[in-house]
Parts: sequence; structure tokens; C-alpha cells
Amino acid sequence: MIRLPHSGVRVALAALTMIFVGSCAGLDPARIPPIETGSTQPRPGKVVWHDLLTEDPSAAQRFYSGLFGWTFRDLGPDRGQGYTVIEHEGRVIGGLVDARGIHRGINVSRWIPVLSIAEMDAAMATVRAGGGTVFQRPLDIPQRGTVAVVADPLGAVLTLLEPRDGDPVDRVAAPGDWLWNEIWSSDPEATLAFYQSLVPAYTVEAVGDDGAYRYLSSGGVPRVGVVQKPVDRIADTWMAYVRVSDPAAAAADSERLGGEILLPARENPRGGEVAILNDPSGAGFLVQSWDPDPEPTPAR
Repeated sequence: MIRLPHSGVRVALAALTMIFVGSCAGLDPARIPPIETGSTQPRPGKVVWHDLLTEDPSAAQRFYSGLFGWTFRDLGPDRGQGYTVIEHEGRVIGGLVDARGIHRGINVSRWIPVLSIAEMDAAMATVRAGGGTVFQRPLDIPQRGTVAVVADPLGAVLTLLEPRDGDPVDRVAAPGDWLWNEIWSSDPEATLAFYQSLVPAYTVEAVGDDGAYRYLSSGGVPRVGVVQKPVDRIADTWMAYVRVSDPAAAAADSERLGGEILLPARENPRGGEVAILNDPSGAGFLVQSWDPDPEPTPAR
């Protein structure tokens, strides 16, 4: 997980912004697949998408294809940038942004989650009032809705989406699917309070004998974990989990494919195993094994 200085965050978000603007101005909207909503029901508080900023798109595609079986569909360059849709078993699950040449000397590679919200104007007011940062003001994206790129008051970066047609249905994650999301925070209490104000549908839940693991839930469904960041030197950040059958094997495969093992597979006290990995450009993520039957919250 590369720790970006504040200037590096701005460069990274500038890259994503150019893709958003380019999508509106130049890409044929018919080529941009809509998020598969399954219905018109919005689900505020749900992470519905993940965008990867990467300094090496070819290496990233080889890596994630070999590791998870993901496929990639290039939408073509626009305004000097490229956007590639990530698919898994025929479903669109994210996007890859070509960040080469955005800034020399700063590695901008990172995963950025897209969080569904109920109303963009209210969300912008909450971000500003709470001391967050607006990197990209709200703009309309064809077949998506209204998006804005922000950082919470402690610096964790995310994209907000007020969906046009609703959000994807909740489903059990299969191997290779996004499983869970966490916010690694320097002040979990402040983070919980901010996101409850950002998404009024959120409630705070706790699991474990001591209630030590807390997460935000909406509509009765666990959405986002909030934990004390494990290493002081890393910036506050969102971290995404992918479900795998064998985290140790996935970690070994990631090294073979050009990635890096940051934390080898270890037992999760609440079930399964987890490992922390970097892709070839340094974008961090976690892999987690999980039995969905005994526990409602996938990764803790």
C-alpha cells in the first residue's frame, strides 16, 4: 500500500477526474456499461464499484486476470486517458484508469471505492461541514448518475455516487468477487460519526465477544468496517477485500504474477484466513476466505 503525500492524492484524483470528464464529453455513452442494478431500488451506504488507478495497465490486467479470472474491456482513449471496464463472470465490477504520465516521481496507483448516497447536494454539504476535501465537484456520468470525488475529514479518498437508476442487488460474494470494504482510520470514532452523517441510513453495529469490531450497516446489511489503521505511517484509507478460497495460495500466485505480499495469510479470529497484497504497481488490497453461513458480516 503506497502512502501518497497530499499532493500525490490530488494527482491521483486528477487522473480519475479526467476520466469522468472525458466520459461525459467524448466517449460514446452506449459503450459504457451501466451498473447492473437488477431493480430501481437505491441502496445508500453500499459500495457499488471500485476504480483502480494504475501506473502499469498491462501488468495490472495480467495480474488480476491471473489471480481472480477477471476480464478487461477497453473503452478506448479519450482526452489522452484510457478507461477499461473490469468484469467477472459476465458482470461489470469496476474500472481501470490508465494513470501513466500523470505525475513523474509520484506513484498514484490505488483502489478507490464508489459509495452510493441518497442525495448529492446533502452529501457535499456534509463533506464540507465535516472538514473533508472535495477533489471533483458533482458531475453527471452517462448511465451512472451524479459522481463526486472526495476525501473524508481524515483523508480517506472515495467516490460518491447518486445513482440514476438504483444500485446492484445484494448478493453472496463468490470467489473472485468483492467481499468487503473497510476504512482504516487514525480515529475510528470520528470516522464512524462522519459516515453516519454522510449516509443517514447507516447504523453502527459491533461483533465479537468484546464488540471490538465495528461496522456500518444499512437496510439491515453490513456495508463497511471501520478499524484502527494497523500502521501509523500509512495514510487513512479505504481497503477492499476480494473473496478467495485459499488466501495462502492467492498470495503465492500474486508474487508469481508480479505482486507483493505485505502480510502473509493468517487465521482470522472470526473465521477463515486473510492476506494483504500489493499489485505490481503498488495498489493494496486484501484477500479473504469466508464461509457465508455462520457469520452475516464477511470480513473482520
